[in-house]
Amino acid sequence: MKNLKVIIPLKTNSERIPNKNLRPFFNGKSLFDIKAQQLLKSFDPKDIYCSSENPNIKPIVENYGFNFHLRDIELTGKNTRENKLVKTIVDSIPGTPDIMWCQVTQPLFDDFDGLLKVYHNLDEKYDSICVVKRQRHHILDERGNPVNFNFGYWHKISQDLPKLYEVAWAAFIMKRDMLEQAWYQIGRSPLLYETQKPLIDIDEIQDFEIAALLYKHYMKER
Repeated sequence: MKNLKVIIPLKTNSERIPNKNLRPFFNGKSLFDIKAQQLLKSFDPKDIYCSSENPNIKPIVENYGFNFHLRDIELTGKNTRENKLVKTIVDSIPGTPDIMWCQVTQPLFDDFDGLLKVYHNLDEKYDSICVVKRQRHHILDERGNPVNFNFGYWHKISQDLPKLYEVAWAAFIMKRDMLEQAWYQIGRSPLLYETQKPLIDIDEIQDFEIAALLYKHYMKER
């Protein structure tokens, strides 16, 4: 069995959506509650670490049996260098495990068993795994130039467009060797793990509300 630990970055000082990760999202549960319950179906709680700048949420984290890591508030700002953030949190975990970095802001992604199956059979040519969502649209850049098609009646239909993928910011798995070189979520040779779930980047309050509606619909369908 490979040595894999899970990190949940859990800051509480979001600017655009106050307390985004812990405010009620669905049936009184927060985004963190939902992600915690999803992860517990695939992981031992002692292998999960939550990192936050707020010591007051330690009881919430430990209620799930997770480990709590208190990080400097300076590592929560928008100007924080990602490699410094990743290294600081990873260094707080004993030993030298591989790491799964898991965001709570994609509540519809819950395929951790599938992700683990890929991880345990990962070819050596890959140094990381990144959850992605395929983009099936005709895309323009900011100047109106086509990115993945050409203007004209001969343009390819959406089903025949080149495969482009959006980083879902749902989960990443980083092998230890890659971590110690880059301290970043994605390596030079990532395996792209495509999800079919509808995903939304929760950045503004409208995104939060739309994501809640999607999640409610998803739960009815199960």
